[in-house]
Amino acid sequence: MIFTLTPNPSIDRTVMIPEIRFNSVLRSDKVRLDLGGKGFNVSRSLHTFGIESLAIAWVGGATGKILADGLQGLGIQTDFVWVDQDTRGNTMIIEESGDWYIKVNEPGQPISRDAIEQLFNKVKSYAKKGDWWVLSGSLPPDVPVEFYADLIDLLKSRGARVYLDARGEALHYGCQAVPYLVKPNAEEASNIVGFEVADQEDAKRAALPFLRMGVSFFALTMGSMGLLLATQREMVFATAPKVVAHNTAGSGDALLAALLYAELHEKDLAEMAAWAVATGAASVETDGVSEFDLGRVQTLLPEIESQVINIM
Repeated sequence: MIFTLTPNPSIDRTVMIPEIRFNSVLRSDKVRLDLGGKGFNVSRSLHTFGIESLAIAWVGGATGKILADGLQGLGIQTDFVWVDQDTRGNTMIIEESGDWYIKVNEPGQPISRDAIEQLFNKVKSYAKKGDWWVLSGSLPPDVPVEFYADLIDLLKSRGARVYLDARGEALHYGCQAVPYLVKPNAEEASNIVGFEVADQEDAKRAALPFLRMGVSFFALTMGSMGLLLATQREMVFATAPKVVAHNTAGSGDALLAALLYAELHEKDLAEMAAWAVATGAASVETDGVSEFDLGRVQTLLPEIESQVINIM
């Protein structure tokens, strides 16, 4: 079984406008709402691959009910811890014919100690050997930065494999607990290793500290440059195809779901990287968050150069 855990879900509102202008009234005739939160995005992407998952999260209020109803309507199983405050909303404003966008993420509702304990008990009730867990996204207020690390320790003690996608101190502590796979972007990895990750050589250097921690898979996303995917034995760099981007939100979550899909289908490292990059590229071509067409992914696969590279 696959579980996704989203500590800080959201309702994502995307507004399309002709042009971003400041100190002006801007009008839009194209607005969409998406069920947001990185773990939810992974669950939706897995669903597109035909893979079932169970989504766990803290949710609350009317927006929490929208999330619950929406995910269940998509055929995604959920088991939530309900809290008093409304689940947050995020807003993205995108130029229809330009490269500019503005994204505003709310911090989320504070989470009580009791709600944290409820979620840990829920994880304990599910955790067992052979399962896969995806822990991803920011932490809401009042949740300790060691939250992911404590969950990883728990899940590993039960024999589960953990994918981690976090940032800041939550990523730092989470990596120390040695998840099975960690997926930072270049900025997040730079903050951990202490130098800027700007090219392939930097990416190779950045992989080594994570691998020395004992992480089995290190997946470094580098935007339009592509993906470095590394294990204890080899590294692969997959270049991104040229596509017309409509919405980049959730593309990294679609990429993460593709890594899990590829591993479940026992693809080699180069194939895993190619599937991940193709899925991320197909996702940015759509208007939705982490949405993609599986046929488009298969069309993009031959365009991706995924090569084993020298470690030193």
